[in-house]
Amino acid sequence: MLPSWMPHVVCSLEASCRRPFDVRGLLEFFAARALPGVEVVDTERLLYCRTIDLARLSPDAPESGPRLGVLRVDFGGSRLSAEVHATAGEGLESCREEEVELRVRRLFDLDANPDAIRSGLSDHRELASGGQSSAGVRIPGAWCRFETAVRAVLGQQISVAGARTLAGRLVAAAGRELPSGLIEPGLERTFPGPDQVASLDLRTIGLPGSRARALGDLASEVATGALRLDADPREVRRRLLDIKGIGPWTVEYIAMRALGDRDAFPASDLGLRKAIDRDQPPGAAELEAMAEAWRPMRAYAAILLWRRGGGG
Repeated sequence: MLPSWMPHVVCSLEASCRRPFDVRGLLEFFAARALPGVEVVDTERLLYCRTIDLARLSPDAPESGPRLGVLRVDFGGSRLSAEVHATAGEGLESCREEEVELRVRRLFDLDANPDAIRSGLSDHRELASGGQSSAGVRIPGAWCRFETAVRAVLGQQISVAGARTLAGRLVAAAGRELPSGLIEPGLERTFPGPDQVASLDLRTIGLPGSRARALGDLASEVATGALRLDADPREVRRRLLDIKGIGPWTVEYIAMRALGDRDAFPASDLGLRKAIDRDQPPGAAELEAMAEAWRPMRAYAAILLWRRGGGG
């Protein structure tokens, strides 16, 4: 029996997906946004690692305190392989193993239909210019819906780098530190849960008052159960829009990455508009009208446009 402090594999799985699959393009998106202390992405070795709290995996799992671990995903073989490492306890309960696989599939959009994406988007010159191809494109999803929603609010009207900095401060202020046996460069803390975010004075991480209130209200709604991010997506959208400071751009971004809406499209996004015409970007209404032709795959179109412009 291994000592309780020694890291060991508590869950191991392999997952298939339909090809083509642009793994490198997907990992480059994650790498640009890799959260200090939480995520490490290696686009050369095709590896993705992140810290996780196993106790949060499934509402149906037995109640327990935090059980921190590290998820490692390797795309280097013919199939994706994933392992969860932890320092205490035996293997995961079956409900949590199933949740690990579900979240991995959601995170990397493994259930996408590349033939449908290609047939839906390949004939549109607005998307094909700039050398972009729809072959193998995937939507970067969410390991934790709440984390992605928080990062969407943090990213309102600032650059990717600025949002990453704010998220890193949030993790440093409220995230839980991993057991010493699991800590390695870039993997030190978990992303804080709704209770931790709701109880923090968010102005201390550099948020202006209005955005601090919006993020605090979001965290409180999730913490109390008033907002369930795994509920019907239409209801989630409605509840999000009811929070002061959360508008259509934030809702569409959350819908795309956390709710699995493959037709979500944040038309007001400046990066998307500049990807169409850098010198004279179309307005949000004009881009929204243009994007009607890309239904029901507008989220994939957004990824292609962000790649062209280097944003998102």
